[in-house]
Amino acid sequence: MLTRVAFLALGALVAAAPQAYAQETSPVRWHVMGGVYEPVGNTSDLLQTGWDFGFGVTFRNPGQPLGIRLDFSYGSNNATRALLQQGSESTGLNITGGWVDSWNATVNLEAQHYFSNAVYGYFIGGIGAYYTSVQLTEYGYGYVCNPWWYYCYVGSGENVVASNSSTRFGWNAGAGVGFRLAAGPTLFVEARYTQVQTSSQSLQMLPILIGVRF
Repeated sequence: MLTRVAFLALGALVAAAPQAYAQETSPVRWHVMGGVYEPVGNTSDLLQTGWDFGFGVTFRNPGQPLGIRLDFSYGSNNATRALLQQGSESTGLNITGGWVDSWNATVNLEAQHYFSNAVYGYFIGGIGAYYTSVQLTEYGYGYVCNPWWYYCYVGSGENVVASNSSTRFGWNAGAGVGFRLAAGPTLFVEARYTQVQTSSQSLQMLPILIGVRF
């Protein structure tokens, strides 16, 4: 569902793209972006579709196709039943919930190609550090005491009972399309395949992002 929404938003941007543009004059441009964080390959068996948000900066001499782009992003995905089952088998607990958080910092090479004065496409790829944190929870009951009002009661909820985190190097590669606006900023949509080799298996993700470069 979220992936479909992202592609519908892409179609709306294409239809609304203006035909005038502002020539880039600065070698440094910042951007913010957000969208869906889609697991692919074997990872789709373990994680549900999630969300991703990030920001970064691109260094490019005006008029040149190649640039260096730095990205920093955070993504989160809920666990599937298969991952919950794996967690139950490995811990001996009744795992009822869980999620995976990812913090990423990458260095990328971006190559642009203009289709018109207002629209360009680009390829992007690079390497980076990927911090991944897995949290598994179990639903249970407990005796809770309020330190302010001095009363206790029996409460219930999800409690984190198992967790694991690691930092690994990975790589990404993908493509995007940008729409330069007369006022100066650029709208862009991109998708990048990302692969990170963890201690047990490879983590494969496909973030589909909409952003603004200014």
